[in-house]
Amino acid sequence: MPGEGRRFQPGQSGNPGGRPKALIDVIDLARQHTADAVHALCEVASQADAHPAARVAAAVALLDRGWGRPSQAIESSVHVQQSSWVVRAPAPVSSTQEWLERYAPKTIEEQQP
Repeated sequence: MPGEGRRFQPGQSGNPGGRPKALIDVIDLARQHTADAVHALCEVASQADAHPAARVAAAVALLDRGWGRPSQAIESSVHVQQSSWVVRAPAPVSSTQEWLERYAPKTIEEQQP
């Protein structure tokens, strides 16, 4: 029985078969209709009085599925301030009790004078 909150045993894949073949077939089929989709978009763009919402949506859907959505440029400005850090390792201890006495956070009662 898998651990509580886990669906799969460690090392067991949730998708052992990989990407489904049907998805690859849809992509290939959509790519076969790319030229038709572009022609539909051009035709709709040239008809000022037509109601092209359904045709444009279908053409865009074919293009998106076949070629992916266009990439978007993102402009950013980043200012980096260099910092230096010193990390000190604690001194070795011989027991957990010794570590707690040296390094564990003090309780409120212990902190007050």
